[in-house]
Amino acid sequence: MQTPEAGHESLPNTVRMLVSREKSRYTSIDARKVGRGRFFTEKSTWLLPQVLAFIRKVRPRSIVDPFAGRGDLLRVIGVVGKWRLFGYDIHRELGWHFSDSLIRVPRHKGALVLTNPPFLAKHSAKRKRVWPYVQKYFGANPHRNDLYQIALDRCREAVRFVVAIVPETFINSDYKKDCLFSITILENNPFSDTDCPVCIVCFDGIPKTSDRILVYKDTELVGTLADIEAARLRPCHYVAIRFNDPKGRIGLRAVDLADPSKPIQFMRRSELNYDLKRIKHSSRLVTFVEIPDLRNSEVPYLVAAANEELSKFRCATSDLALSPFKGNTKGGQRRRRLDYQAARVILEKALARVGYKGAVQASLVLSPFVSRCDGAAQ
Repeated sequence: MQTPEAGHESLPNTVRMLVSREKSRYTSIDARKVGRGRFFTEKSTWLLPQVLAFIRKVRPRSIVDPFAGRGDLLRVIGVVGKWRLFGYDIHRELGWHFSDSLIRVPRHKGALVLTNPPFLAKHSAKRKRVWPYVQKYFGANPHRNDLYQIALDRCREAVRFVVAIVPETFINSDYKKDCLFSITILENNPFSDTDCPVCIVCFDGIPKTSDRILVYKDTELVGTLADIEAARLRPCHYVAIRFNDPKGRIGLRAVDLADPSKPIQFMRRSELNYDLKRIKHSSRLVTFVEIPDLRNSEVPYLVAAANEELSKFRCATSDLALSPFKGNTKGGQRRRRLDYQAARVILEKALARVGYKGAVQASLVLSPFVSRCDGAAQ
């Protein structure tokens, strides 16, 4: 799917990636696979009814995959419709027509592009020490921070209609979305070699406002892109809240664990079994929080109120306003992460409920999703 250029044959097959600077831990990675952003779509879980309906509505003369790899997508789509199929790849040995599609996607009249483009963020390429494989692409596209974004640009230059499997972080990215028809959050992982959270984006090439772009969670229509944008949490900053404070009286597990009984949760300090030495300024997944002047007697009430507000928010937004985290829970749901800005809003809301001095009613936006759970905590 991606990117050896002239001279890459002299690059190593494996490199040592730094895992922990504090412990000087490294791990070996397949530099050629990682440096090509190469993951295979072995499972057909991506072909959901609304995705297939979009493809059929377009009625393409042909379907093209510019990053064909082993041909998984073309094989699946070829079973459900009668259309000409074309595959391209940078690896000649795979048997496709040759194309470095991060530079140019071959044009086909009346075609739809169906693809799983390479995923590799610019900062990851440097951290994983595979920058030589991708430097020329990022150099030619300095405004893009991931290979999949460059790939989308090239695909959309070649054809009007594009269906692509991309990281779910696309939703929060600055990639222009006005020509989207729909976004589908795909919780059933189609890959066998990565647990990267992904979504399926369908471009129809028609500029539109975000309230006309549909958002699905698997097969469930949960709203529009405008709904998600409206549900973003914005703190008031009316009170000091310190995160990553080892002396904090409130514990926060800011990420869902694989065990469904251990979701994102606020708790009393004594309930969070976590080594204080691991709390750093950069900690983002588990931390302690301190709110000056909060009485000790108020802490359990604040924790309970914060968890109720969090539960309402997750229910009301179908979790889509929270950042995706790698992998699913053992129950098959996408793991999520609560960033500290959103955590601050929830704590502000909870502080108002417990009557904290100086608290004001924080704005925890639930509409337009609110009707799905009527604002009730789960």
